[in-house]
Amino acid sequence: MSTVKINDRITKIQNKLFEQAHTQPLELKPLAIALNKQGIKGEKLYSHPGMIPLPMLFCEYLRSLNARQKSILSAAFLANFYKYVANSECQALVSNMSVAEKLFAPYSDEYMILHQETNEELDHIWSFRTIHTMVCRETGAQDSFDEPGFFYGNVGPMPQLDLEKLTTSFTLDVDLNETLFHLMKGKSFLNKLIERMHQQDRNWLYRTLRFVVGDAVRMLSAEIVQENGLGSLWLLYRYMANVELKQAESYLFDEPENFDYDPLAVEINHGHIADEARHYTTSFDLGLELYRKAPLEAQNFIRQVLQKVVEDYINASFRTYLEKLDLTEQGIIFTETRLGLNALRMSLHHSEFLDKQVNQKELIQSWTKMSLSWRRIIGPLEQKSWCYKAQQLARLIQELELELNENQLGKCYKRYKDALATKQIQRLIEVA
Repeated sequence: MSTVKINDRITKIQNKLFEQAHTQPLELKPLAIALNKQGIKGEKLYSHPGMIPLPMLFCEYLRSLNARQKSILSAAFLANFYKYVANSECQALVSNMSVAEKLFAPYSDEYMILHQETNEELDHIWSFRTIHTMVCRETGAQDSFDEPGFFYGNVGPMPQLDLEKLTTSFTLDVDLNETLFHLMKGKSFLNKLIERMHQQDRNWLYRTLRFVVGDAVRMLSAEIVQENGLGSLWLLYRYMANVELKQAESYLFDEPENFDYDPLAVEINHGHIADEARHYTTSFDLGLELYRKAPLEAQNFIRQVLQKVVEDYINASFRTYLEKLDLTEQGIIFTETRLGLNALRMSLHHSEFLDKQVNQKELIQSWTKMSLSWRRIIGPLEQKSWCYKAQQLARLIQELELELNENQLGKCYKRYKDALATKQIQRLIEVA
């Protein structure tokens, strides 16, 4: 079997970072077990109030919550956020192993990097499921841990109907069989997939993309996987997921001097960030190295696919919370608003909320009636998040020479450029 050899510099850096990180025990499991036993403690916070995707500053009901209720709400958000992370990480279990087997020599440094990461992802998923179980137990809410993660199309705005039709089970139907047929023909048939991509809707794109970087890699020969550049496509797509998850996680426990955070929750967050910082570097460096080694036809395929993903991501990311609510009323769902509302729904089951029962639908309607000026306001943490996303996206856009559809993206593209140029974070800003 032919294998791909990458630049030694990348593997040396990865091995050094891995050894440094694992000099001390780094598993999240003991922390998650301790948090499970402890439960939601007193008035401690389990995430920064500004990171909970609800209008905490503008809504009288949310402002009136007491310290204990805010603690429960922050724990419910932590559980929902890491549930989304864990379900996104599940894709890595399949794709990392398949790519390692099809591209690299067994037990080479490149091969082992992806295996090490997969081992870490298993630890994360188990630990986040344990936290979710604890919060369900404490609140009394019935909630499944299974949900579509980033790779199921939760990259951008998603029609409610698409979300309802999504299933996490896999079936090789006629449509995916046709995709597999094109892939089996090799690089000269990738244009067929690009043509279909431009004719189909986003639901088709993400369903097909998830198949291409997952089960298709497992089913195809190593030579075809390498010729089609599928290892690079997986890692650069994974980079997009890393950007989304990392930007939120980085600020979950911001300003520790101003808030009484639960130490175990903080430690879990920091441990996970340390792992993901290496995964993030792998995604970009290794993905880009493989892209440069791929045939020109495969490079074009990767660019075309990632351009769609990046545009979708910008279309979702650079909107204010109330703008997202407006679209929710029109049947368009955003992951961020969904996680916030799920956290509130879960909290309302807790006995501490007996005197704070509220009709959630009426509450949301009251938010949508807020003034036009509030509709364009973003807070300091949101500004940090926008700046982070813009900087990381710009790296990918520049390296792959993506030509985004600026007119179609409209104000979202302008905000992306504004965020990229921002040098100083202010307290509150009104965006265009």
